[in-house]
Amino acid sequence: MGRKKGAGGGPKSVAVPAAQTEAEVEKEAKKAAPRKRNPCPGIRGVGGRIYDPENGKTCHQCRQKTTDFAVACKQPGEKGPCSTHFCHTCLFNRYGENAKQAARKARWACPKCRGICNCSFCRKKRGETPTGILAHAAKATGHSSVHELLKQGSDMVAAAQTLTSLPAKIKKEQKEGNRKRALETDDDADGSVVDGDENVGTDLNAFPSSPANKKLKKGTSDESTDLLKTKLELPRGTLVTNVVGAKLEADDVGSAIQFYEFCRTFAEVFQIKKGQPEKVLQVITGGSRKGRVVPAVVADLHISLLSLIQEDRGENPLDYSRDGDAWITETGKYISESTVISKELPLDCLNQGVSGYKKLSPSLKLHVLNFLCDETLSTGTLRGLIVKQDEGATERKVAAREKIRAAKEKEKELKERLKNEMDKSMFLRKGEEIKSLISQIKELNEDKEAAVDDEKLGDLLRTKPVRKDKGVAYWKFDGYYKKTSIMRQEFDTTGNNDKWFMFTEEEEKVIGDHLAPRSLLQCKSHTKA
Repeated sequence: MGRKKGAGGGPKSVAVPAAQTEAEVEKEAKKAAPRKRNPCPGIRGVGGRIYDPENGKTCHQCRQKTTDFAVACKQPGEKGPCSTHFCHTCLFNRYGENAKQAARKARWACPKCRGICNCSFCRKKRGETPTGILAHAAKATGHSSVHELLKQGSDMVAAAQTLTSLPAKIKKEQKEGNRKRALETDDDADGSVVDGDENVGTDLNAFPSSPANKKLKKGTSDESTDLLKTKLELPRGTLVTNVVGAKLEADDVGSAIQFYEFCRTFAEVFQIKKGQPEKVLQVITGGSRKGRVVPAVVADLHISLLSLIQEDRGENPLDYSRDGDAWITETGKYISESTVISKELPLDCLNQGVSGYKKLSPSLKLHVLNFLCDETLSTGTLRGLIVKQDEGATERKVAAREKIRAAKEKEKELKERLKNEMDKSMFLRKGEEIKSLISQIKELNEDKEAAVDDEKLGDLLRTKPVRKDKGVAYWKFDGYYKKTSIMRQEFDTTGNNDKWFMFTEEEEKVIGDHLAPRSLLQCKSHTKA
């Protein structure tokens, strides 16, 4: 109790409810804490069903303990009477039987005792695959129960499951039809019919008795997605120090990859033979060699690049000798005239000819080689080739997209025909027609996948990273490693220094999921579901 003067000067008493404040704090803390599983939730109702963990009867099919009407098996077992119960919902949806009528029979045998139980446990014991939620598919194809659908064979089950991928409009019409049929069912079914296998593996009796708040705050999904992304630790991979057989310093790997990709792209222009780029890299990184000549495989490539540059500038290319100094000093001249000259490029050594070139480190030799490669990209010959390849890539992309669109339209038409065929009565259905339609739909899916691959192949000659983040880029190259193709590049803010990393098969799977577009990931999640 404290005292404080009021506005009129008189003392006023102010009560501080300490106990109440502590209770409120405790209450807020309980709200903020994550809700734990309640082992004793008590009796409660969820969606028209009353769950009673003490007095309820457990259904063998959905494995939920409820007060719903359930029929007990009346067959004797090895150790006494069979204790299996089936709730009226599961018995109707999965086997097409009426629970009240079954209860009137003196010696009613449950599906388990009859050997026809299609719950996940019994099917696994028989070496069969669990069906999952199949009641909706069974009713959509005109069958009274899942048991009746399974008796038709695997082809009919496949057809029913194929219909679950129908367009949204057809699904909506199908749903309305099911609702009308449900209203016309026998009153003995006791109310609305629910799929009996939807809660398999979920113990609803163990959930808290307080109703869950289904209203999500705006942005909750995005926040949780971002949180998962930040928590996901991507593998960094193994540092690359060897490119196509050439041992390199970590800082020179990027230059080697740049040169190798250039040779693969423009091999026809410079008449580069198979294995020549690898040989050039191995010779350059092999250290100094005895003798005062540059190896022929290295000199010939420099001369080819230099000659194309001179032709584009209107100069008459000299007949360079691979053993002479002229091509080296001429390269030094172009480097000195360049506006984007790097401080690392050694002008003094190149002016000395062969003797100066042989003094260069492998790193500087790679810089000289890549300088000539970059200069040739500005020539009319290579620019024209890039434009031509770009136009061809665009045409391939357009053609691939048209194939994808046509395949989707055809698939929609075939699924419509399949639905119409399945809506017919059992005696009017054509089994061969159904098999043919399913086969055609599968072939269309394969065609769509092939068209998607063609669309991806329509890339420009200048390779671009698959993804680029702050200080990190991911590239996809073929031909460097047998079983993996993704490589990680780490670079500083200036872009002058970088390091490259390769991945194992397991690491590449993780990276591949990270690099996949969001739409593709969503498609995969729907497929798995």
